Amino acid sequence: MPLGPIPIIVCCKTEQIGAGVIQSLKPEYDVVHFILDAENASREIASVLRGEAPPTPSSSLGSRRYGTSEALQPRAVVFGGACEDGLIETIGEEILLTSRIGGCKSTTGTKVPLLKANQAAAMPPLGPEYGRKIVQRVKACLRRLEEEGRFDGTHGEVYLY
Repeated sequence: MPLGPIPIIVCCKTEQIGAGVIQSLKPEYDVVHFILDAENASREIASVLRGEAPPTPSSSLGSRRYGTSEALQPRAVVFGGACEDGLIETIGEEILLTSRIGGCKSTTGTKVPLLKANQAAAMPPLGPEYGRKIVQRVKACLRRLEEEGRFDGTHGEVYLY
């Protein structure tokens, strides 16, 4: 496990919300890559897991600290509430398929947990309080996954935050 912030990838519908989320996840988590276009997320995620910058990133947000060392390998992918369930599951399958053919191997293994919003949980209306609540839920989920040892490259399931 890295001694510094835990690297993660975030996929969100807008950069305005994404910038706030990225800032609020610090100092515990380093959003190394931010994905704006969920339709191309699997391609961007595969590049980042290989330690490479995606050839055509959908956003310039994120620390862009790419590499193959354990300290730089993303431990999870967090999807915003606007990402559809079916799309997230398809992305997970595409990442796994890419891993099997050798294009998505990383020092931590071939799988990363995928986090998605629990749409059944009570939420405040859109606004500053909404963002704070989402970040609290994401951090709690990431902490739980870390404590349970699910950042070891063998857990590619979808988890609710």
